[in-house]
Amino acid sequence: MNMKILKKTLLFLLIICQSFLFVACRPVDAIVSFFSDDGTGHIFKIALDSDPECLDPQLATDKNSIAVAKNLFAGLMEYDASGKLVCRMAKDYSISDDGLKYTFYLKEGYNWYAAGDKEYPVKAADFVFGFKRLMDPLNASVHSEKYFCIAGAEAARKGTGSLDDIGVRAIDDYTVEFTLSYPNAEFLPLLAELPAMPCCEEFFIASQGKYGLEASNTCSNGPFYLRYWLYDPYGKNNYVRLRRNPGYSDVDFVAPAGINYLITKDREERETDYREGSTDVIVYPCGSAADTEKGYIASYSATAGLILNKKSASFDDPEVRELFSMAAGRDNISENAPEILLKSGSLVPESGAAAVRGYISAVPEETVSDNLSMAEYKWSFLLTEREKSEFIGMTVMVCEDFSYGYLIESITDSWYSAFGIHFGIETVNSRDYEQRLKTGDYDIALVALESDTSSPLDFISPFGSENRFGYVFDEAKEAESGAGRYQSVTALNYACSEAEKAVLGSHCFIPLWQLPTVCAFDSDIEGLRVDPCTGAVIFEDAKKF
Repeated sequence: MNMKILKKTLLFLLIICQSFLFVACRPVDAIVSFFSDDGTGHIFKIALDSDPECLDPQLATDKNSIAVAKNLFAGLMEYDASGKLVCRMAKDYSISDDGLKYTFYLKEGYNWYAAGDKEYPVKAADFVFGFKRLMDPLNASVHSEKYFCIAGAEAARKGTGSLDDIGVRAIDDYTVEFTLSYPNAEFLPLLAELPAMPCCEEFFIASQGKYGLEASNTCSNGPFYLRYWLYDPYGKNNYVRLRRNPGYSDVDFVAPAGINYLITKDREERETDYREGSTDVIVYPCGSAADTEKGYIASYSATAGLILNKKSASFDDPEVRELFSMAAGRDNISENAPEILLKSGSLVPESGAAAVRGYISAVPEETVSDNLSMAEYKWSFLLTEREKSEFIGMTVMVCEDFSYGYLIESITDSWYSAFGIHFGIETVNSRDYEQRLKTGDYDIALVALESDTSSPLDFISPFGSENRFGYVFDEAKEAESGAGRYQSVTALNYACSEAEKAVLGSHCFIPLWQLPTVCAFDSDIEGLRVDPCTGAVIFEDAKKF
């Protein structure tokens, strides 16, 4: 009898030991996770549509690499759950009166951690080395230009200056100082972005050119570290596994035990896995129909609207374009659209990012509005019958990836009511859509203006230097010319608002909806965050009950 009890006890202890191995990183974490009922200790599962390309924060560009790396690294600043910019690795900072010197005082006790129990203390020198790598011409980082406000950065990046002369230096082990060549009101938000993450020089040198390309050569200072990374370009069932980083969680509590990223390229398969519970979380990109039956977070980082192609003589007249804007019937669209789509009367959506939210509060809420009766009245005398006939047979081009394209029918019905002309809807595949946008082979196109930063300039640039739709405004080019050099957020907001007024006043773009990126999750999950700039899901505080 005693032998049976002993065997059961040993079996129980074995199960607990195995739980320690698969659930947590340190014994204390494992014990808390195993016996607690507070939602901690869960390993979250989420699918990516392709393999990450590189988890080096100074070089990562694809959205899947960014989604993973955002959970591996911690910078000086971050956005909290409300979209407010707050300190992260820094406990405090100061800015000189002239706006040229930023001094950050680091929290102590954090360690870098990598698979194989490799640990190094996080020091101010790691931030210095990170910015040297960012500006190193040999790395050719596409992100470097945004940080040219740092003294010596542009010269170093172009190879005409020394990396040692960049205006980033470690005053001591826990104080890092930035010197700028000119004031930049956007500098603090830039320090929350992935390229501004630190890098451990000792580990980087030991990785021998493979940094961020495999688990054993990726070192993390954030809430999780890279435990496994299975990448077979010719196989299936690839995955990335992150586990709680003891070098971070010994200082700041990390709720989950880890994250499993499953590489599932088929969209329907990803959605099926989520509905059936094989994954806990799913991200629906802008313009995709989202399952919001359970919990979800909607991050509005895009504006959908119609571009009237001025290559057509019919739309070359701004007064004619105004008629189509007034007769768009946004109120009817709102009645038929899902609640998650918000009506828009401007270029810039209500993003969670603090800088954009500040901009929204600085400009009128509705810049464009409906006036169907006025549009019908002006149509009766503004154009000749021959000019009106030129609109017959025109179509609205919609990309097949835009799940809400059916709502365009409400607009064409409204135009028919006002003008007595039927406009067709042409749905095309994504490849043809992009090609025809580029060549201007369309009458009217449904487009999305998107941003992956916290700046309203991203919504201005398509009508400035980018010249994406054939409309270029001096106000937009002027706003762009000050990028990175605005001495205050007020000055930035004013320049962007003037550009927006010019674009909307020309009626070349008819705003319709604010589009969200949707993070949907099981109803028993709480504490997830979504980075307002990149849409990456942040798991540090997430719990599953």
